[in-house]
Amino acid sequence: MAIRQKQAVLDLAIKHFKEFELPLDIDFKSYTSIVGPAEAIHAISVKRSFKAWKYLTHAVRIKCPELVNKPKPKPAPSKAPKPAPKVAVKPAVRTAVKKDKDDE
Repeated sequence: MAIRQKQAVLDLAIKHFKEFELPLDIDFKSYTSIVGPAEAIHAISVKRSFKAWKYLTHAVRIKCPELVNKPKPKPAPSKAPKPAPKVAVKPAVRTAVKKDKDDE
């Protein structure tokens, strides 16, 4: 296929990935539903230029490395004091002696 056709498809894909903030691991069906069937790249164009959707997303990854989802650093946990450890205490032993009414 002509280089101009391939470059046009790649440029349109990069534009859509940036505009709609799409992840690079999205499949073609989800891409079409988000972008819309009228604006999305046709499957025939993808097949003729790149043979498969995965090769197009790989080309986007190479052409625009800023679109690659980088792992975000985890926020540091707050320095809240830890609760005191619980101490095992034996329950008090109760006697089973009943008091008579006379003893009161």
